[in-house]
Amino acid sequence: MGERTFQEKLIVVCKNTEMFVTPIFFLLAIVASLASIMIIGLIGTSVTMRYLAYAPFRFTEELVGLLMTTSFFLALPMITLKAKHVRVLIVLSCLPQRLKIWVHAAASLFGCGFCLWFLYLSIPWLEFAFGRQIKTEVGRLLMYPWMAILPTSMCLTFFAFFIRGILSNAEQIK
Repeated sequence: MGERTFQEKLIVVCKNTEMFVTPIFFLLAIVASLASIMIIGLIGTSVTMRYLAYAPFRFTEELVGLLMTTSFFLALPMITLKAKHVRVLIVLSCLPQRLKIWVHAAASLFGCGFCLWFLYLSIPWLEFAFGRQIKTEVGRLLMYPWMAILPTSMCLTFFAFFIRGILSNAEQIK
């Protein structure tokens, strides 16, 4: 009677993992928000410098691009874990419950596959930048710390897709 099935054990592990990673993902989302605030401050300061001092910052476009990428990729794991991204539910809402489970499972598998594929593509890119100490053209900022955010985010987003896929289907099966 006290014997648990593999599914029940997997659900317990996913719930515990979710409780462990949620604060980490939340912290990354806060850093993403700070990066967005920095974008606004940097653009505002650059525009002010351009029109008042006639000397805009040279590196604004590069840094804003890096901060925007950082903001997106650091927020992605939390958004995925909490399923707060844009979803089209019009077709899903018309499906019977049995098919919804399969659609959620397929979506989770597709998301996990995408994360693994993106991770596979971003690792050589990071190694190339690290090995050659590549810097941005105008600001001369090292690129590899910024580029390291992508594979890190994809690993964390993979876990978010996996956890969300298991837990959302477990809730629907009950």
